[in-house]
Amino acid sequence: MPYRIRVTLIGVLASALAASACGANAAATGNPTPVAGADPVACLPAPGESVSIATAKLIVEYNATDNDIGVHGAFDDHGWSELCVYDPNGTLVLAVRPQEQLHDLTMAGIFFESREPHGSEFSFAELKAAFPEGQYQVRATSFDGTGLTGAATFTHDLPAPPVISSPRLVDDEANVGDAVVSTTDLVIAWENVTATVDGGPVVISGYEVIVTKVEHDDPNGFSRPTFDVHVPADRNSLTVSAEFLEADTLYELEVLALEQSGNQTITVGFFKTE
Repeated sequence: MPYRIRVTLIGVLASALAASACGANAAATGNPTPVAGADPVACLPAPGESVSIATAKLIVEYNATDNDIGVHGAFDDHGWSELCVYDPNGTLVLAVRPQEQLHDLTMAGIFFESREPHGSEFSFAELKAAFPEGQYQVRATSFDGTGLTGAATFTHDLPAPPVISSPRLVDDEANVGDAVVSTTDLVIAWENVTATVDGGPVVISGYEVIVTKVEHDDPNGFSRPTFDVHVPADRNSLTVSAEFLEADTLYELEVLALEQSGNQTITVGFFKTE
């Protein structure tokens, strides 16, 4: 869907910028100097007084249907020439330095997704070991030389998967004939999420419902019909506008449970309209 495509592209851009910075350092010194890695001084403190970065978020996303998991991050301000993120142990997690044409323009922000391996390759337990809970410190330099600092709160409080009660869905697009709905009275309904995936207490901040037309009408752009709505935590149903749905069309439905620290768990299925 457009949102996923946009996020993935930005994540790729961030990786490319980090790699570009690594190459620039190597060219200047004659020795490879990784930008992202264990180097504890990848981003030096800016001289003078620092201000708080506008946005610093780091979350876990778990797709319960596909059983895959990954980390998402968002770091945003008016423009920065370098940005580093460190875990609670002081280990460098991410470093980005715009290069060449972007060097003077700097970057206003990035919103990225890590790769999301299947649970058989990378489990939630492994993610918890690799990414400890706590404050992930941000150090950046603004376009005008001002220092930017902040912290992203990261937890392991991952919501249990939402159970979708309506409409009838299938996991495989090939079987969508068993999940046909009307275009005029479609109501998405789900059960309240009351625990984490580990069975612990959870505070749900809201739910997100995303209905996406599977076929790409605009493969080179983002004009892909998508119905994307956030609802408060005390709601467990949402009516889909009849103006959005097309007849005889395949759609993907995602219901996300959103936890107060930002972590989110997705349940996915497919349906087709009459």
